[in-house]
Amino acid sequence: MSDQNGVMMQYFHWYLPDDGSLWNQVAKQAEELAKIGVTSIWLPPAYKGTAGGMDVGYGIYDLFDLGEFDQKGSIRTKYGTKDEYIRAIKAAQKVGINVYADVVFNHKLGADREEEMEATPFNTENRNQAIGEYQHIKAWTHFTFEGRKGKYSTMEWHWWHFDAIDYNVYNEGEDAIYLLKGKSFDKDVDLEKGNFDYLMGCDLDMRNSEVQGELKYWGEWVYDTTHVDGFRFDAVKHVSAGFFPGWLEHVRHHAKRDLFAVGEYWSYEVETLNNFIAITEGKVDLFDAPLHLNFHLASQAGQDYDLSQIFDNTLVKDQPTLAVTFVDNHDSQPLQSLESIVEAWFKPLAYALILLRQGRISLYFLR
Repeated sequence: MSDQNGVMMQYFHWYLPDDGSLWNQVAKQAEELAKIGVTSIWLPPAYKGTAGGMDVGYGIYDLFDLGEFDQKGSIRTKYGTKDEYIRAIKAAQKVGINVYADVVFNHKLGADREEEMEATPFNTENRNQAIGEYQHIKAWTHFTFEGRKGKYSTMEWHWWHFDAIDYNVYNEGEDAIYLLKGKSFDKDVDLEKGNFDYLMGCDLDMRNSEVQGELKYWGEWVYDTTHVDGFRFDAVKHVSAGFFPGWLEHVRHHAKRDLFAVGEYWSYEVETLNNFIAITEGKVDLFDAPLHLNFHLASQAGQDYDLSQIFDNTLVKDQPTLAVTFVDNHDSQPLQSLESIVEAWFKPLAYALILLRQGRISLYFLR
């Protein structure tokens, strides 16, 4: 694990220009970042998304395309090419900064072909309630990655690699989540909406042996290719918590080093975060979303807020060695579904507060 009281910088936000310049900017600013005390940087998803060179990275299409293949209308990603990404990582590591890659295992988007299958529609607001009969559906679930032509991995993804989708060509107007034939929603996920396994796109079936094998192989490949120092796991509340320790230990064993890991579990219930930590045996740190909420509320309330309670019901209070504290990030930005801005006047106070606590601090890059 990296330095316990280090300073991690989130080096991106939602609204960066899609000009492919970010990786080169990282390389250019690495020395300056090290001088001001940044000890690690969290870089955005580096692989090809469904919107190609305009995708922020969370509309994940091909994990093996780091800006190398002509897919989705672009060779580079929003942030640059594969070679530029690797150079940026090396530049940061050269000046003593650890680099963490953003990993999206929950879903895939932008399939290349349609497939027919059988499924049962469920209520989008209550995933325990079926709202229709078992039926034939048609959806975009076949990923061929034709631009890559089997380089690095020959696996094509089909409907049986997923457990649920939210689109049916035969009934485009229906608001439903389709649980595919022979599947069930994952356990050990957040209980919002009854079961929050499904978030978007084609939801990966983490119990499928081919899926497990491919993701572990990708972990080996991405480490050998980039030599990153750790990972930020996206949307862990939507993935069976038990998946992460096994994947992480597999990649650590392959790398023969202790790679850092932090998860994004966006919940304001600290006991929910504690439960995830218990299931993952403390192998994955978590961002302290409850503390961020307190900062947001304090910045809104002003002099009416009782600062003596600002660390109540937070992860850094309960489990400081596993908490990554932050003030704002890309998800809390304006117009995002989790918008919860910490007002500018309060941000210096918020950072001062977390500087006085044990735990890793995450700074937020905004250009």
